Amino acid sequence: MGVNMIEDDGYSSLKDLKLKIMNHEADFNGSFSVCFWLYLPAESSTFPSTILHQHNSDINSSAPFLALTANKEMMLYPIHSIPQEAPHSNQMEIPHAKSKTEVPLNKWVHIGCEVSTDIIRLYINGEIMGEMHATCSSDSLKNLSLFGANEDNSIEGYVRGVEILPIMSSIKNYFVKDPPWQLHVDGLNATDIEEDSEGVWTVVGGKASCRRKFSLDVVLTDACGHSVTKEMEVVASLIYADNGAHVEKSDDSEAPLLTSYDGIEFASWDRPSKLVNGRASFKLKISQVS
Repeated sequence: MGVNMIEDDGYSSLKDLKLKIMNHEADFNGSFSVCFWLYLPAESSTFPSTILHQHNSDINSSAPFLALTANKEMMLYPIHSIPQEAPHSNQMEIPHAKSKTEVPLNKWVHIGCEVSTDIIRLYINGEIMGEMHATCSSDSLKNLSLFGANEDNSIEGYVRGVEILPIMSSIKNYFVKDPPWQLHVDGLNATDIEEDSEGVWTVVGGKASCRRKFSLDVVLTDACGHSVTKEMEVVASLIYADNGAHVEKSDDSEAPLLTSYDGIEFASWDRPSKLVNGRASFKLKISQVS
């Protein structure tokens, strides 16, 4: 079995992720790997949650495949069947491989799942974080599919670069291959801006009335921290940190966030900034503070 790239290498919702593990009888060797980049927003996810479900259409069964505990530790389950009539069974009681560290939120993380005939391994950012001896037969992979979080899960997330690999492929090689991008505040060129460990940007210093105007530079890097010299347009928006919702424009009022060019103010969504060599500058004003 060769590398199977799912759709394109763009970004998509976790809830839209659907994978058919094996398509041809010749591939049923009891082994496969799947890897992808995962981004979980802190403001719109609750835990514990199932990230991926496994489903076998032949025997009409569904079970967790990849999940996060209440402490945001990643768990990988072996290929097996749990009847749909028992959806509330305690996932922690099912044998699994588990990471010993917390999976970060608001940050791209590379996840790899290796399933062989006698062992399962969980990879995070190219390193083995958990493993467990478990038998996987060729019959258990027939008509096996993996599905992202569904409407019964409160977790929100995004994925990129989903690939199904032959077991002999190195998941670590795919960790460094074409990682996703993310914008960061340039701390050396920002006035009165702080970025916390979860990626939330906060205007600080002085009285509330004085915190409405600020400037900052943003830089584009990949998930490995390397600069990305890409040219595109970026738009600043004002959102609530607790739930990620956009601050809406009130009737007959200014836009909640304004940007300034040559002394003239525009609604931030009407005037994007150009990202040149991976960097863009903003002069902003918060017109609505709640």
